[in-house]
Amino acid sequence: MSDSKVQSITFGSKERLSALGEWFGLAALAGLTVFFLATSWRRWLDPLIDFGRELYLPWRISNGAMLYRDVDDFYGPLSQYLNAGLFKVFGPGLMVLVAANLVIYAAVLALIYLLFRRAWGCGAAIASSAVFVAVFSFSQFYGGNHNFVAPYAHEATHGFLLCLLLVVALSRWLDGPSAARAATAGGLLGLTVVLKPEIMLAAGLVTGAALLMRYMQGKSLPTSSAVAWAAAAPLPTLVFWGYFSASVPVKEAFFFASRAWLNVVTTTRFASDPVQITFLGFDRPWAHLLEHGAATLLAIVLMAVIVAAAKVADRATRAPVRILAFALPAATLFLVAWARISWLSVGRCLLGLALLYLVSVLVSIARRSRAGEDASRLALRWLIAALAAGLMTRMILNGRIYQFGFYQAALAGIMVPAVMIGEMPEKLALGRWGRATFVALSLLLLGTGVVHLVIRSQSLLEPKTYSVGKGIDMFYSTPPQIEASGALVNFASDELRKMPRDQTLLVIPEGEMINYLARLPSPVAPFFFFSAATQGGREQAIVDNLERQPPDWVVLVSRDLREYGVSRYGESREQGGQILAWVTANYRPFASIGDDPLDVHKRGAVIFARKN
Repeated sequence: MSDSKVQSITFGSKERLSALGEWFGLAALAGLTVFFLATSWRRWLDPLIDFGRELYLPWRISNGAMLYRDVDDFYGPLSQYLNAGLFKVFGPGLMVLVAANLVIYAAVLALIYLLFRRAWGCGAAIASSAVFVAVFSFSQFYGGNHNFVAPYAHEATHGFLLCLLLVVALSRWLDGPSAARAATAGGLLGLTVVLKPEIMLAAGLVTGAALLMRYMQGKSLPTSSAVAWAAAAPLPTLVFWGYFSASVPVKEAFFFASRAWLNVVTTTRFASDPVQITFLGFDRPWAHLLEHGAATLLAIVLMAVIVAAAKVADRATRAPVRILAFALPAATLFLVAWARISWLSVGRCLLGLALLYLVSVLVSIARRSRAGEDASRLALRWLIAALAAGLMTRMILNGRIYQFGFYQAALAGIMVPAVMIGEMPEKLALGRWGRATFVALSLLLLGTGVVHLVIRSQSLLEPKTYSVGKGIDMFYSTPPQIEASGALVNFASDELRKMPRDQTLLVIPEGEMINYLARLPSPVAPFFFFSAATQGGREQAIVDNLERQPPDWVVLVSRDLREYGVSRYGESREQGGQILAWVTANYRPFASIGDDPLDVHKRGAVIFARKN
């Protein structure tokens, strides 16, 4: 048999083995997804905070209410109208949104795998996707609402998908600029403008990164691409502007269509709200900066240990030395990873690592040392890293994988295994033994962290056995003896569900989940009644609106507001004091459960009926 035939057979065998390995990896990834989805099933949300808005707003819109006029929101209109459309077609229900969100999640996971496969290879894509599923998809580290099935704001998960699609569009445009590809990229950016500020910022940064790469490649921006992009980007805003203009004055309609970004530039909410300041890390900027620097340095040191072990394994000529070169670092890394590293705080190093990686890719681009397919892969890595860093700007000095980190830190988090497995062995010019040692130690370090986080998440999900709501709206919360929020929501919504459908309900200080489950709308647009919603004279305006449109029922429910600087709701005129005084003067207690709902150390709820 000739050498060429032998080489052909060998090459074909490697191809088949590679394809078989990829299918095995995909099957394992699917099994992992099913496992984490099953163990978190209907345990994704908080019964009182945030997610009630995600049900209440589309329910009201699907019944004819107008966003921002009849019901208020922080963000742009796209997600709420999309979900309202689902409710219009399929009827209102938590599981309607869950089904839609699982479709969106499947698209997100598929895009992550395909993008990472193209950028770093099959093995890296499977490892990164597995980390995404195990850590960022369904986990619970900080209460409910921070996952891809029941997010605190659908603008976050919808925007994450749009940003990934934007990376695809920009990558294709860099490979071969055309008006159609530019229009696609512009339209996707335009959709983020009617979602959420940090999504819009991340999309803008990755668009800028694509233009910078083209400039560094010494290529000009085609006029046709610029015109197509400029024509497509404003379209989503213009569509919503036209929609709102049919019901409200043109200027007000523009403000409605532009709510996603106008809220940032026209209000002081983000500058004065202590919670927002903490989210950014500006409450202790220098301390947080040092923490981030130390965490990034520790990550670099751990990577250096892995590099050193791989180099020793490569240079060793005897098997015992290779085994020792793996075993000693493996034991050390495992002990450090298991006992010394706070994996819940690993988010502190992610922005630093993403920025360092961006610099390294920028150096490669500047040298123009690659061409053809490698240049295309380098461009994709650059765009993914730019998006990863851009998404973390909202937590610039308070990086975290919990809470909002489930999407803001996700891309930066899963880039770490991708770069370590799919890029560093090649850059370090490692041989067979060095590569095997490097990948094995990387998987050991990262796998230990993932196991730590999975154990923590499962320990928080497991106790959620108390059912809240009924039928298509049913979900699980913690039993009343652990945390009574679910029981309070059940009590109030069960009592009020008996009332006529044409009556109205006000829940203070927050609790639109009760409005939704009882199917009783609020007579006023705000959906929470503390902090930014009541400051600067807004509380008096709310009371004036209540005077004109008094609700039939009022529910006062426990809500710990200490993070907003409120130790007892109603203690001051602009933290519920005026609203509570109005309720006391015009309503009488109808039913109650538990203790004083105004005492942050106790849990209770009171239903009030109008005195007349």
